[in-house]
Amino acid sequence: MMDVDPPPYASLFARAPVYDPVFACLSPRTLVRLALTCRAAYLAAAEFKARAFNVNRHFSRYFTDPLAFRSLQAKTNTLVSGSNALQFLDRTFYPEADLDLYTHPGHSFEVAQFLVEAQGYVYAPRETQEEDWKVATKSHWDGTDRRVPPVTSADRLHAYPMTEISAVWTFKKTGRNQECLTVQIVEASSSPLECILGFHSTCVMNFISSDAAFSLYPIATFEHRTALGMPSSHSSPAAVRKYIARGWRIYFMPPVSDTANPGRTPFLLDYERWVTDEHTWVIPLDQTGVKARPPLSRMSAPLACDPVRFNGWWLAKDKSSEVYDSHYYPLQTTVFRYNYALPHERTSFSMRAWAHQQGKYSHGQISKENWIWFDADIPGFLDHKI
Repeated sequence: MMDVDPPPYASLFARAPVYDPVFACLSPRTLVRLALTCRAAYLAAAEFKARAFNVNRHFSRYFTDPLAFRSLQAKTNTLVSGSNALQFLDRTFYPEADLDLYTHPGHSFEVAQFLVEAQGYVYAPRETQEEDWKVATKSHWDGTDRRVPPVTSADRLHAYPMTEISAVWTFKKTGRNQECLTVQIVEASSSPLECILGFHSTCVMNFISSDAAFSLYPIATFEHRTALGMPSSHSSPAAVRKYIARGWRIYFMPPVSDTANPGRTPFLLDYERWVTDEHTWVIPLDQTGVKARPPLSRMSAPLACDPVRFNGWWLAKDKSSEVYDSHYYPLQTTVFRYNYALPHERTSFSMRAWAHQQGKYSHGQISKENWIWFDADIPGFLDHKI
């Protein structure tokens, strides 16, 4: 057989210093399409993505030991969101941006302790906050106590809007380049995802867990550079102006073409969504050096992934304002360590019914010291949805 010389363009994909500047200008979808053209392009794109989406390097600006932080994320299921997650996915840098850590109820003290004692941050309270971070973030949360008032049969027919943030604590330190670094702990009153779904617009609905990075509206955010404004945008005009200045075109009412074909728009109006559905961009992160998740309690099974994957929602028009907002069916029960948001009514009701029966017997027979959380069993209810 005759030797076949490689095509001239193959040399382009053999040298990172040559193709990196080109790939850096491509959108995520264009990069995927390029990788499908030939083996050389596929290998080059894979190597580029490993460098471009290096989360340890990304977090090294704020933490001397990024793996220790990610291990803390795995232990507490804390999410990084806001502009930091957007920067990571967009491969850009906002020097003035803070790092926002979204915590579940009951985990903020542990995260604050890591910032102060392991990373050298200093607590910067507001005038109305306790001056001692240990007092300010100390939680009296008891996961075996009732979390929500009893729900009437009429209430069961409705989905609820996003719950509010419980508290925000700010920590600061001087970075390697003498810049002021700011990290904020944002404690959710229900769950981090519910806070994220309540953001001012869809372009910031991105987040990083210990094991993956997620963008809930990637086509609109990174391909079209558009966003849909949420009702909370009315109380966040400065944030909206900031993202317009950063290059996003924000709609407060969907374009007519979107409302005519809601399932085909990048905002997926009135469409059932799950965090890991085919419309979410998910980047798995290297787990080398990240400690495995411990069991939720001594008698509980460990989670195989961040519980954010067990959630869903949909965008629907708010009757009072005519603006689209995130909606979901809440699941808050003492049988699960964490609170969940579900887009599917039947799934929500079946999980509530199971949790009610499980909880009825658990509360009568299991002590708080030996309490069992059943979050690891949730994938069985969701079947193909995650």
